[in-house]
Amino acid sequence: MRLIGLGAVGAVGFYMSFVYVTTYLRQTDHIAQSTALDINTISMAALLLLLAPVGAVSDRYGRKPVLLAAAGGMFTMAWPLFRMLHHHAPFVILLGQLGFAVLSACFYGAIPATMVELVPERVRCTVFSLGYNTGMAILGGLTPMVAVYTIKRSQYDLSPAFLLMAAAAVSFVVIIGQKETYKIPLSSTAAAPAEAA
Repeated sequence: MRLIGLGAVGAVGFYMSFVYVTTYLRQTDHIAQSTALDINTISMAALLLLLAPVGAVSDRYGRKPVLLAAAGGMFTMAWPLFRMLHHHAPFVILLGQLGFAVLSACFYGAIPATMVELVPERVRCTVFSLGYNTGMAILGGLTPMVAVYTIKRSQYDLSPAFLLMAAAAVSFVVIIGQKETYKIPLSSTAAAPAEAA
């Protein structure tokens, strides 16, 4: 359950910002499909380039500060960035999606090591497969459908931003309650299943 809550902002953020966004740009902003895909490709490339540097920062300064920046940034910036996505100028849309790429990189650059350090070695594979993948499948997989529903129901084109904010709030609370583990040897975390689980 902790991994599902921890990964909520990553699951909803990724599926919203990189999977659903091309549909959003075409259906809501009436951007050409080729332009929407170009913007998405550039943003995903930026995300990939940022992962290793963010991981290095989390190795140096800790997992919690980086993950808190990701969740807090997603909570505070979801609406402004979505407002940029809901713009007629492709350059402004690209800047908005690049903002989501930076925030997603802060999460995905730090989360692999964080999960390894949180879960005891003897149950690590099982916990990852159930916790992380269940969260991604349910929270992430349903995100595009829920985003479309909220727009139709509310008649407000920026309503998907509130889904991101809700996921970010859940993850922020989980991260706050989590123990910092980046300086603890893995053998120590593996020997402390009560704290890690």
